[in-house]
Amino acid sequence: MTKIKLCGINEIANKGVKTFNIEDLDIAVFNIDNKFYAIDRKCTHLKGNLAKGLLQAEDKTIKCPLHGSVFSLETGNLLSPPGTLAGWFKKAKNTHVYKIEIKDNFLYLIRK
Repeated sequence: MTKIKLCGINEIANKGVKTFNIEDLDIAVFNIDNKFYAIDRKCTHLKGNLAKGLLQAEDKTIKCPLHGSVFSLETGNLLSPPGTLAGWFKKAKNTHVYKIEIKDNFLYLIRK
């Protein structure tokens, strides 16, 4: 298990997002009421930028800005497939989420 220091907790506003390219990871970290969620930044459908997607804080979901796939920020599960014809040709699938730890007001990504 590896801990990767990301940033200070105050660097991501409430209901905000920050992206990181660390080692071989391209992730987006979302802040919902000071609970942090890390997910692969690119949608599993056609690589849409989830950091630019529609955050639904109440449901803890992110909607891809390209074709509307919806993912759980807690589990990475695909909750709703692409809502366009593009979804018929290439299927979306679940994505990866990563555990975040807070220590001394800094966020750390926990990598197994």
